[in-house]
Amino acid sequence: MADRVADWEAMAERLGEPVAEAGGEAFLRRVGDRHLAQFVPGGGRLLVTFEDGAAVERRASGQPWARQLAAKRGYATLAVVSDGRTWFRDRALATFFDELTDDGLFDEFDAATFAGTGPGAYAAAAYSVASPGATVFAVQPVATLERDLTPWEPRFRSARALDWGRYGYAPDMVEAAGRVWIVSDPRETFDAMHASLFRGPHVTHLRAPHAGSDVGARLESVGILDKLVSGAEAGALTPLRFAQLWRGRRRDMGWLMGMMRRLDRLDRPWLTGLFARHVTQRHDSAAARRRLTAARMRLAAAGRELPADRDQPEAARAAS
Repeated sequence: MADRVADWEAMAERLGEPVAEAGGEAFLRRVGDRHLAQFVPGGGRLLVTFEDGAAVERRASGQPWARQLAAKRGYATLAVVSDGRTWFRDRALATFFDELTDDGLFDEFDAATFAGTGPGAYAAAAYSVASPGATVFAVQPVATLERDLTPWEPRFRSARALDWGRYGYAPDMVEAAGRVWIVSDPRETFDAMHASLFRGPHVTHLRAPHAGSDVGARLESVGILDKLVSGAEAGALTPLRFAQLWRGRRRDMGWLMGMMRRLDRLDRPWLTGLFARHVTQRHDSAAARRRLTAARMRLAAAGRELPADRDQPEAARAAS
């Protein structure tokens, strides 16, 4: 426990007292025992993000993700950082957003965007109600982990004991939002079930098949997370634009390796061979070469072979 407190103190020290960039007052505030809120004024648009302190630690800048994006786009930012997977369920945090609303912080901006991934996506959706008309960009959100509302959810058992009261059921909280973007992997059963609870004419579902158990990390690895948030904030994001950007996964070795492991479990040497060859044509991958060799041997033993060795985009599509 002492180590955790010491690490949390160090996190607060590293974030430091932010500097106001365009008037107004910046602040770094402790909210309860396990959250920090960093506000930095900027332009006429506000980006509100939620993330785990561990993710901030891993970042070269040592600053919240919101600050990185703001540096490119000139946003004002409110970054809420958690000490571990708190799911941002804290009465002090609910009171903090009540105070921001009462103080008129959100009214000072032309537009606000609430964004996050995983637990941060849940929080972005839940707390967006503090700023009616806001844009919400949520990657892999849960609706709630209150047992009575999601009895089918077997994961995150320790989170059941948290207080899921005020700002609790995220699909209800986004009813006052302007536009809501929900990104999920339809092949991840429980993630898809949570995503399906976000409904309404202002809600758009963006599906990222085979993104896996950490969709946010995959979008970041592919290099499109910032572009998606910026597009949502500017009103330029569409399902077609998302699909175009998501095609970038075919150049991402993390996604390609995950796809090959999925094909291994299917035990389909012809499809594995096509996909492995697709990878070897673009990357120096020993794992792909081994799979390609093994697939060719199995096919040869059955009197079959892969089609002519040429660039075949259908190999990538076959697994999508």
